[in-house]
Amino acid sequence: MTKPAEQETARIEIKSLSKSFATPVLKDVNLSISKGSIHGLVGENGAGKSTLINIINGLLPMDSGELFLDGHRYRVSKMRDAMRAGLSLAAQELSLIENLSIAENISLKSFPKGIVLLDYASIKQRSEELQKLVGLTEVEPHTLVNKLSLAQKQLVELAKALSANARLLILDEPTAALTGPQADQLHRIIRERAHQGTSVIYVSHRLDDVLAVCDTVSVLRNGVIVHTGPSNTLTSQMLIKHMSGNSLLTHEHDKERAVGKPCLIVKKLTTADLPNPIDLTCHQGEILGIAGLAGAGRSELLEAIFALTDKTSGEVSVITPNACNTIETPQQAVKLGVGFLAEDRKTQGIFAGHTIAMNTTIAKLNRVSNRWGKLSDLVEKLQVDGLIKSLNVKCDSADQTIDKLSGGNQQKLLIGRWIHAEAKILLLDEPTRGVDVSAKFSIHEQLRELRDSGATMLVVSSELEELTALCDRIIVLSNRKHVASFKRGNWSHDDILAAAFSEYTNEKIANEKITNEK
Repeated sequence: MTKPAEQETARIEIKSLSKSFATPVLKDVNLSISKGSIHGLVGENGAGKSTLINIINGLLPMDSGELFLDGHRYRVSKMRDAMRAGLSLAAQELSLIENLSIAENISLKSFPKGIVLLDYASIKQRSEELQKLVGLTEVEPHTLVNKLSLAQKQLVELAKALSANARLLILDEPTAALTGPQADQLHRIIRERAHQGTSVIYVSHRLDDVLAVCDTVSVLRNGVIVHTGPSNTLTSQMLIKHMSGNSLLTHEHDKERAVGKPCLIVKKLTTADLPNPIDLTCHQGEILGIAGLAGAGRSELLEAIFALTDKTSGEVSVITPNACNTIETPQQAVKLGVGFLAEDRKTQGIFAGHTIAMNTTIAKLNRVSNRWGKLSDLVEKLQVDGLIKSLNVKCDSADQTIDKLSGGNQQKLLIGRWIHAEAKILLLDEPTRGVDVSAKFSIHEQLRELRDSGATMLVVSSELEELTALCDRIIVLSNRKHVASFKRGNWSHDDILAAAFSEYTNEKIANEKITNEK
């Protein structure tokens, strides 16, 4: 890690900053970040992190307080002011334009105002350089962003932020959709930029990442900085206690549980994206984890089971006491009691601009309608209010628009959507992506309650700790092939990782052998 310079003017200094909406969100925040320092900022969802970042970047006005940049008063009323001052933001809610190419998105910050003609050769060359820097080399610069996976989009967002020669780089959940190796590459870039004098504000719920890459860490709780200290004096458990006041424990070492009868059977399933046949059986009251590297086919498997993509062979069957039904369409899957939680809640989960009530009941409107199909506002309110209470969702009311909530509360409600729909089989793709530690454990407890009530879950997660805390079994995909299965009590992180890398290693050895033979 870098060593922040001492006895120098701070890169950015925040003095007595406060901000309220209906209630106070930031209260008398004071923070000083040195030149060339990597400063971690952690806290639960709703603690005020996003509000603070938005104020620094000119997206929100402060109510009171002062900002100083390199010793000079810093006044900002819009994001362009922040960019001109040398600030660059990689946002958690990606700021990409989907119908533009990777190269065009990366170059957006450097387009001159009022430009008529673009130098596409230079734009392409710059994009190639930045794509190589962040490890996004498998797609061409002219590729439209709407053709990319979520992880690839996050790499484009990072490349876009790194394209500016920033004095202050602000990264909001930069590794949320990245694999371990991708995150390591980003951390190397951050350290290099810090060594060159760039200051970094690093916001993340991945506490191990924060401690590994940051020089100093500040904890926000209920709008107040409650602790700031050198990262080498802190641990994840200490940060959790500062964030929530509690020490949160996982269930990683729970014993193997008894499960019920088979309820979902996948036989020799293949799609255009999954060329190798996949077989698996899920049981009542079981949580089955799906591990693997980015691009291993994890999301594609869930989408195939839910019939979002066309099968090329095989079948998916739901077993009930009276029948065995194959899933051919998503509508049929929902009718058979299967729910699907997509990886990207912003574009594939929530209906932005609509109420919590609508977002929660949309999957099964007949539960809140009368015999003539007319929606009953009273029944809907009673059911949604009950879910809000049981899921511990922090909101004003069921009439509030869902996009006004924190990511963790949105995620709880998306799970609540399938509870309302009475789904018995849940396909969950990164169910705690981008949520804070407290929300993550709350979601975990909710999933365990559903499991104990007889629900079955298939969970994709990039975090092995999450899978080992939640799951009864874990299957591993490598290069779009099912390569290993582990039961609780008979797995280790090393074994799971070795399986995840196995097909890539074998492929590399085979290619090298062919090359040598030639």
